[in-house]
This record gives sequence, C-alpha cells and structure tokens, in this order.
Amino acid sequence: MRLVRRFWWIVPLVIVIAAVGFIAWASTTNPLEPAAETALVTDSAVTVDSSRWLVFKPNVEATTGLIFYPGGKVNPAAYAPLARAAAEAGFLAVIVPMPLNLAILDTSAADAVIDAFP
Repeated sequence: MRLVRRFWWIVPLVIVIAAVGFIAWASTTNPLEPAAETALVTDSAVTVDSSRWLVFKPNVEATTGLIFYPGGKVNPAAYAPLARAAAEAGFLAVIVPMPLNLAILDTSAADAVIDAFP
C-alpha cells in the first residue's frame, strides 16, 4: 500500500519536473551575431518594426511579401540579415516569433500576418 501511495505522488512530480525542464530547454537560444543586431536597425532603405512581429518594410512600395518561420530553438532575430536583404530588394519581410521557439507549436502563425498585410 505504501508503494502505491508513493507511486501516485512521484509520477506527477516527475511530469512537472520534465515539463519545466522542457520549457527551459526550448526557451534557450544562442546569442545573436553582430550582423543580426545591426540588421534590426531602421535606416533610409528599410523600416524595422518589432512591436508584434519582426517586420522589415522597404521604403518603396512592396507588392510581394515573405514570411519567415524560425527554425527550432532559433532566436527569430537571427534571421534579420536575410529579412533585411529581402526588404532591400523590395519585398516586405516578416519574421514570426514562435511559442517556445518551436514553429511546430503555431503552424498557422502566417494567417495573422497575411491578414495584417494583404
């Protein structure tokens, strides 16, 4: 009987510890490279807005856009140099941050971006 009581107490504890460990692991990303930090700055060619998503808007009329889903455990801002290059070429580029840095947790995140930038 004592073993059964311990089992029902230990199993939830192990599940909670595993969940906390997973969240800590998924939330940890590598630091940004200097090129990424530089690409996040607005200048005369590209306006950068980070209020909801990382939006790289060219200072010319953009008729086409690109939506970037970050890779697993990758800081979304790591894609800033690529998004900036796309914006400098005349495309609207949007990097969508993901829950716990895992795109699989929000596979329809592009829908809100498309609604905001038809």
